[in-house]
Amino acid sequence: MNAAPSPTSLRRSRRIALALLLAATLLFLFSAWRGMQGPYAWTGAFAEAAMVGGLADWFAVVALFRHPLGLPIPHTAILPRQRERLSRRLATFIRSQFLQTEALVQMLARQNPAAGLARWLHSPRHRHLLAQQLLSLLQRGLDMGSVEPFRSALRGSIGRQLQNLDLGPWLGKLMQMLTARGRHQELLDEGIHQLQDWLSRTSVQEQLAEQIETLLERAYPTLFSWLGSVVDPSSLSHNLSRNLVRALHELLTEISVDPEHPRRLAFDAWVGRTAMRLQQDPDWQADIQRWQKRILSDPAVLSYVDAIVADLWHWLGDDLASPNSRLRRAIVGFLGQVAHWLDTQSSLRAALDAYLLDSARSLAPAVQENLQQHIIATIDAWPTADMVRLLEDGIGSDLQYIRINGTLVGGCVGVLIHATAVLVMGGIP
Repeated sequence: MNAAPSPTSLRRSRRIALALLLAATLLFLFSAWRGMQGPYAWTGAFAEAAMVGGLADWFAVVALFRHPLGLPIPHTAILPRQRERLSRRLATFIRSQFLQTEALVQMLARQNPAAGLARWLHSPRHRHLLAQQLLSLLQRGLDMGSVEPFRSALRGSIGRQLQNLDLGPWLGKLMQMLTARGRHQELLDEGIHQLQDWLSRTSVQEQLAEQIETLLERAYPTLFSWLGSVVDPSSLSHNLSRNLVRALHELLTEISVDPEHPRRLAFDAWVGRTAMRLQQDPDWQADIQRWQKRILSDPAVLSYVDAIVADLWHWLGDDLASPNSRLRRAIVGFLGQVAHWLDTQSSLRAALDAYLLDSARSLAPAVQENLQQHIIATIDAWPTADMVRLLEDGIGSDLQYIRINGTLVGGCVGVLIHATAVLVMGGIP
């Protein structure tokens, strides 16, 4: 890639063009002093045409950037005067030729981004680099969050949002989502299995027997005393516990295996009614809002939440400052797992590629518009002198060769015209 011409190169080419013009002027004056006779007629013709060509091209080059000699001649200082139109045409050209949506999408597709990401993440250095960048962003967020005005504003904003949140309908919709396609029945089955497992534990049955014995002694002391003289209270409570557990097991098993069991249907109806009431019953919604505001305004709750957030904040800060950060190790390990998934699961690669291509297709118009406006705003914001200097530094040295060529070509044309005139005049009787 060629570097842009330097200001030194521009000054050198200007001096060469000016030197040629001065040389042509001196040659013309010398030829005129010698009467434009003999060989001096030829040098005079060359010098005269060279001066005309050099001056004309000097005017053309200068008129691009400024008014020649500072005179407001019409159609000069073209680039500064047409800066606004230039910025819009340049921005439109870049948008239409380099940022077409399908061209960008096809370019991204050729890169196979998911496979490229997997290759990049396979390098431990890259994984540590990405983890460090993510942790640096988190650290800057923690630093900002440690500023008390920011924390107070954030706390107040979150509190207002939670106070204004209509929690009843939201909970109702959440329940509908959880119950779609019988998911709540799956949760019920899982709960039944967990409860059966819990009841099967010997320690639970022992505790249940103790609770039964204590309950009988407190509720029916006379009966318990009489039973104590007949049977062992401990044996009685253990028998009652085993029978109770057996009865509960049987009931739970019946509910588990029978999709039409009355208790299961009752649970299904209760869930449906609750979801609807949460969304439609104004009394329920008002009660929930009262509980919600009472909890959110309770100083003890706010103090507890602040303490949890502060502890989390300090833990994150200490972990990020540690050379053996657990969070860093977790991120690096997760990135390695992502690389493995992308390597071994073609469906995941295809899904990620499709997502990135769809995202690029949907984001491209906004990027094109923003970049176009950025180019226009940037060029419009340049001071005219800076824009002229930048353009001259970029293409000015090449334009000076127009002056050089104009001087030399003009001189050659002058000699050709003089030679033609000599031939024509020499042919006249």
